[in-house]
Amino acid sequence: MSTEITAATQTALAIRPEQTEFTEEQATVLRHLGVSGNTSQADAALFFHVAKRSGLDPFAKQIYMIERQGKQTIQTGIDGFRLIGHRAARAAGERVSIAAPQWAHEDGSWRDLWPSSWGTPLAARVTISRNGAPFTAVAMYDEYVGKKRDGALTSMWASRPAGMLAKCAEALAWRMAFPQDLSGLYTVDELQHTDVEPARPRRESAADVIAAAQPPAADPPGEPLATQAQQSKIGALMKAAGITERDHALTFVTQTIGRVVASRSELTKAEAGQVIETLEADAAQAATAEPAAGGEES
Repeated sequence: MSTEITAATQTALAIRPEQTEFTEEQATVLRHLGVSGNTSQADAALFFHVAKRSGLDPFAKQIYMIERQGKQTIQTGIDGFRLIGHRAARAAGERVSIAAPQWAHEDGSWRDLWPSSWGTPLAARVTISRNGAPFTAVAMYDEYVGKKRDGALTSMWASRPAGMLAKCAEALAWRMAFPQDLSGLYTVDELQHTDVEPARPRRESAADVIAAAQPPAADPPGEPLATQAQQSKIGALMKAAGITERDHALTFVTQTIGRVVASRSELTKAEAGQVIETLEADAAQAATAEPAAGGEES
């Protein structure tokens, strides 16, 4: 089933063709999802424009805006870029294809695979072809590697640097191939390196400050961390909801609690409870909707 927004989506949150800005109800929900209450009208207008142009649904958490070092940034995951690129190609009657990533070895050669025993690649490159025209992007490791506040690598960059670097290169290639559809939009993976310099002091294990206007209680020093039982319950609920990709899971948590974490173990007990409550509410809503959806079939 397609995740694109369709005209059949007729809820109060659906962005309609005639809209030129977010409605009051939509803006209220966006603030609940983590968009800062201090967002300027210009930033809100830009977010609306990019969401409408891209066709990604901010209320389904396919696209979101967070503050990084005092600047509002519009983000999605690599799946969002793929969706936009393929949809734009279909609309234009064009062919689009993506080549497998390659990684740069220190000997100067490009390798089609990168085993962990080789350490860290120098760079990754990905080529996307649009109607036969190739768009090749190269992402350098030193320019994109994600680090914590203490300078240590984030868990994802430490465990799978080749995969993370390939996603950065792919995002660059998609933006090169479809600039009109993707300009001003970035993936989470591309921007992790911007989290190294904090906008203000906070816990070393957190990866980002979502918005300057968020209540200080969102990340209080010394607050008890989530229990193992809470972490396991979050994992089970996410699996039941089909949220199996790590990037998607972290995006969901980000939008729910109002800050970025590298793993469930960094959640406080209160934040874990908030995530569990949201997942259970979504599951209940989905269960309620299923019979109605089934009744429409003939």
